[in-house]
Amino acid sequence: MEINLRNNFITSHSLISHPLKRAKKKTRIQYYVILEYLVNRCAGFAEYSKARLSQYHAMLIGDESALVLTDGNRERMIRSMVNDWLRPWMWKYRFWLMCDIALIAADKNAIEKALKILMGYLNKRQSAAIGNLVSALFTDETIPQKLLFAEGLIHQFRLNRRFVAQQEIRILITANMSAGKSTLINALIGKQVARTSQEACTANLCYLFNKPVEDGSIHLLGPRLNLYAAYDDLMNAGRAGSSEIASFFRSFVHSDSPSRICLIDTPGVNSAINREHGERTRSALREEHYDKLIYVLNANQLGTDEEIRYLKYVSEYVPKDKVIFVLNKLDNFKSADDSIASSIEGVRNDLLHLGFEEPVICPLSAYFALLLKMKMYGEAMTEDEQDAYDYYVKKFSRAEYDLSVYLPKSSAQVQAAEDKQSALAVSSGLYGLENILYGGKTDEKSIREIQSI
Repeated sequence: MEINLRNNFITSHSLISHPLKRAKKKTRIQYYVILEYLVNRCAGFAEYSKARLSQYHAMLIGDESALVLTDGNRERMIRSMVNDWLRPWMWKYRFWLMCDIALIAADKNAIEKALKILMGYLNKRQSAAIGNLVSALFTDETIPQKLLFAEGLIHQFRLNRRFVAQQEIRILITANMSAGKSTLINALIGKQVARTSQEACTANLCYLFNKPVEDGSIHLLGPRLNLYAAYDDLMNAGRAGSSEIASFFRSFVHSDSPSRICLIDTPGVNSAINREHGERTRSALREEHYDKLIYVLNANQLGTDEEIRYLKYVSEYVPKDKVIFVLNKLDNFKSADDSIASSIEGVRNDLLHLGFEEPVICPLSAYFALLLKMKMYGEAMTEDEQDAYDYYVKKFSRAEYDLSVYLPKSSAQVQAAEDKQSALAVSSGLYGLENILYGGKTDEKSIREIQSI
């Protein structure tokens, strides 16, 4: 793990089961001030370290003030915590301390620096033992029996280390206004982190990163760093400039070993009030690095002049094999009046005329997919959301609204459809999209063949 603010920002960090929560208050206070001292000496990115330490302060001390380490008491306090021969039962504390420093620093050089400081208080045998702990952090071998008392902290560090070592998949998402782009982003994440309304929502670029596991927190980096961003913080993010958000993505696929993902949210390109929004997005299309581009289409407003103009721009500046078209808001279709198959065919014909030779088109209902994830993960729903969920469950249980029939069903999709909620996830269309984005084997030719039937 190299020292990198982004690596720290996207890591998961849970203190719910921390072993120090059961310690006496005096011990917790002493532990915190030593942790704070060593982190400040060894770790980089002061703002991030300070934010992480505030989490430990809340868990270990609460609202009370901590002790202050001075030149006069520092050596005595550290030694009494990590190697007090009068209290030999406290030997585990130095191992927990080392793990916490590693989790906050997330950098091998900083960890080794802290290890060297701690070894200055230990004898040769004790130094070798804590050195073995640090070695265990950077391997994936079975945790030695002698270190099982720190298993939870070691496991957290290993998860983060493996996660940040992955190659990041970068996905830029673009649309005209009212296509449901923000709702799609919320559906992909499984939480309401992007602002949704009928007016222009996204004013600046927003980078949304996933985290390796759910730790109950959402990170926000804007004018300042916030590791516990609340709903209102997220809804106001990006008004003054670009912002970054890190949250665990509740994906329908790859939930056990999530890929490292960055979603790039862009402003709508057709705002009549804020023309600069469109230019920011066009610049992003030309200049940002991304592996895939999701172009969100409103199934209820196809073929407008604004849409055609922007599609021409995308065709000119974005490699065709990067583009995935999402035909959204199909939950508004009525079987007696609308045809999903005809809409897909019409979109394909338009795209062919614009130079997209083998367009990948994913029909879905982003709103229903979001409601499904909220229900699956026990998120509280408003009365309106619950009513909408009940309505869409009935609707998407009908064969004519099974959007997965327009994409080839992989073996994973067939397996996922064995229970009711998973079957609805497949029918909503989002399962198929996630399968394509996060490593599914669905190819453009098979999609085209299925959709032409």
